[in-house]
Amino acid sequence: MEEEQHEHLDEPLGIADAMMRRGDHLRMLRMMAEQDEAERVAVQSNVSSGTSDCSPALEQDEYETLPTSGGSKLLHYDSYLRHQRYHDDLKHVDYHYIDYGDCGGSQQAGGRLVIRQQKDLGKGGICWDAAFILAEHLIACEEEWKKVDPNNDSDCNATQTTLCELGAGTGLAGFMIAKACRDSRVFVTDLPELLDLMKANFDLNFVNCKCGGASSEAGVEEDFSILRQKFGEDLFRSEGIAEAKVLRWGVKSDYEGAPFDVVFGADVVASLYDPIALANTFSDLCGPQSLIYLSYKGRLDGPHLLFEAELKRLFRVVERIVHPNIHSRNKNPGVCILKAWGKNG
Repeated sequence: MEEEQHEHLDEPLGIADAMMRRGDHLRMLRMMAEQDEAERVAVQSNVSSGTSDCSPALEQDEYETLPTSGGSKLLHYDSYLRHQRYHDDLKHVDYHYIDYGDCGGSQQAGGRLVIRQQKDLGKGGICWDAAFILAEHLIACEEEWKKVDPNNDSDCNATQTTLCELGAGTGLAGFMIAKACRDSRVFVTDLPELLDLMKANFDLNFVNCKCGGASSEAGVEEDFSILRQKFGEDLFRSEGIAEAKVLRWGVKSDYEGAPFDVVFGADVVASLYDPIALANTFSDLCGPQSLIYLSYKGRLDGPHLLFEAELKRLFRVVERIVHPNIHSRNKNPGVCILKAWGKNG
């Protein structure tokens, strides 16, 4: 009877604790948005006052307006990479699509990647520097995580490598890796409310691997038709395969396909809400030989330190990779990568 009373008393405390943590999470997101805005304002102020090394006459972001009824804007990402005068995460939030160009890879055969953003979905609906940086780094370091058949001495001795991205949002990182890396199978995952966006980007970039309709949103199919006409077959080429699906932390039925060879994530915002749960989900999806990669932009150190501490408890080796050892054209100085392997237990 005493135990039953204690269990009963625990229930409202658990609910209250969850509500408090949710409130803390929302406050952190507001702080992140405020920091991003302050960073952008500071850069613009320096440019206009002449206190910065850059000048308004220097290169700007290049975009075009699609000839559709909605007038969607398409950013050409390479134009940003040429100047990189600002690194706040909201810098490109008002573009409907971002053209990341050819994905490259060791075979230099990866196709073009165009990502749709949907800012009304919040942080999960936009593209982050940390996602692009992590994808380029993993593509450049493909040999360290790609599975090979030791009994085959030929140049084509690779076997399929399975990768799972947590908190994928738009799917930028996972789809970029799938396009660039031969024999890769990438599961791009997030919460149910982001599944339609992930599937839309899948449909736009992997037309030969149908995974449902692009989107029921008015005007999106029209945009997609124009983009397909504009980029042609280059938009559909891919060295690997990809799949968009729901994965909720702690829901083991969502873990189908585990253990994966590589588990990765880029600026997983929900880690601020429960960094311990995130670390344990990474572990649950891994086998003894799996590798973990997580990129993030240093903002609110507390949750990131909790995550890293838990990761060190779960894995024998945890390394932090920073510039100039990060292989990416995006030189955002605030982004680092955690790499872990050697699962305990």
